Amino acid sequence: MTRNLLVVLLGEASLSELRSAVEARADGVPNVHVVAPAHLGPLHWLATDEQAAREEASVRALEAEWILSGEAAVGGEAGEADPTLAVDDALRRFPAEEILLVGGGAADSSLQASLRRLGVPITWVGRSAAAGGNRSRLRDAVRGLASGRSRATPFVAFAGANLALLLIGLLITVVVALILWLTGLA
Repeated sequence: MTRNLLVVLLGEASLSELRSAVEARADGVPNVHVVAPAHLGPLHWLATDEQAAREEASVRALEAEWILSGEAAVGGEAGEADPTLAVDDALRRFPAEEILLVGGGAADSSLQASLRRLGVPITWVGRSAAAGGNRSRLRDAVRGLASGRSRATPFVAFAGANLALLLIGLLITVVVALILWLTGLA
């Protein structure tokens, strides 16, 4: 029986663990679709400079395809920065029976919960999901703001821009006052 496996490469994915996980699930030659979510930093997101992150994700997906080419019928793609959106997009084109999450650098319990809502069984390959805690919640909140998923993103961006303008205005005022003070002494 041929299985459809959706592989999601998170963080520092171990491709050797991926190969053994796919081999363990194979009853023949499985169909595998690899998704590598792009890793966007806050500065790249704010500058809408996603091209380098997408290219890096494409390279990771191609590397996984190459590793799995002998064990499976495999295809792949770079995905959205948000792993949940990347998986949701991939599931629209690829009818997966199981999702394999590979790598644990960015894996946490909230990711696991959001992926479970998609209705496909999830298996962690390698490291297990991180336990949720205060640090995890803070990281999730910051990630939600940075990715634009949070309802507070526009307000935080507006407040941040105004704070930056206020600081620039204060800096200019201090420089002008310093120049006036120095010229008054000369």
